[in-house]
Amino acid sequence: MTILGIETSHDDTSIALWKNNKIIEFIIFSQIDIFKEFGGTVPEIASREHTKNIQIILNKLLKTINFKQIDLIAYTSEPGLIGSLQVGKLFAYALSSALQVELMPINHMLGHLYSVNIEKEAIKYPALALVVSGGHSEIIKCDFPGDYQIIGQTQDDAIGEVFDKISSKLNLGFPGGPIINKIYNESTFDSYINFTKPRTLNEFDFSFSGLKTQVINYHNKHQSEENYNINLVVSSFMDTSINYLLSKFKLAIKKFEPNSIILCGGVSSNSILRERFLKLHSNAFIPEKKYCQDNAAMIAQCAFELKRRKNV
Repeated sequence: MTILGIETSHDDTSIALWKNNKIIEFIIFSQIDIFKEFGGTVPEIASREHTKNIQIILNKLLKTINFKQIDLIAYTSEPGLIGSLQVGKLFAYALSSALQVELMPINHMLGHLYSVNIEKEAIKYPALALVVSGGHSEIIKCDFPGDYQIIGQTQDDAIGEVFDKISSKLNLGFPGGPIINKIYNESTFDSYINFTKPRTLNEFDFSFSGLKTQVINYHNKHQSEENYNINLVVSSFMDTSINYLLSKFKLAIKKFEPNSIILCGGVSSNSILRERFLKLHSNAFIPEKKYCQDNAAMIAQCAFELKRRKNV
């Protein structure tokens, strides 16, 4: 089977060709450099960039692949920015009509979950997944392929969004995740600021707005002091947020006793989160870093998983 994956949910334009569990073609156009000056994504600009980028990618692929070999076209249908999603959907529909091949809409978050299976069989069911990105912070229970039960989620901000906002408020730059991760890795603090971990009614839910406010207020209060160390502040935030994420996930592991655990989403590229996550379970899986960000390879992989389940 040969699957063409299309991903345009946010600000990455990506197309991938999946064939017999191998990624044959894989292209991503990122818009990060465009949005650095804004400190975040501007939906209208993102849509325009997708329209431009998807044509460039198509022209590249026309020179390298035989479109007649495609059996299925999979595209991200939800969740995401409406305009960005629409660009990918219209492109997928046009291509499907021209080639007369099957079309499959894919949930973006389910795609992230199956990113660990790209070019390998990793997931052992039942499984638990920690999905962390700029728009989502969720704990997912998966009893079988294609299953997707949200047992915990953020009640306000997503963890990736908080990294970006703190980095922006402290004038460190955008995107915040890689910047704060780099500061943490280059620092050697013996102890951290004791930021309070938020509480929620549901034991598996998250809340990050209070932690974000604590960090920003601490910065505003102490930044004029002579011994103020901004690296200590953001390192303390990162240490607290990662411990908070994993403390919630450990509760879920204890309750549901999964055969494997998965870390995925854009924030799963954080080096310290990856390191600590792998210690939680003997079957802990994390996608390669190139598959952590939004990408079309995971959309194609997810389509294969759903197709395989349907045919069983």
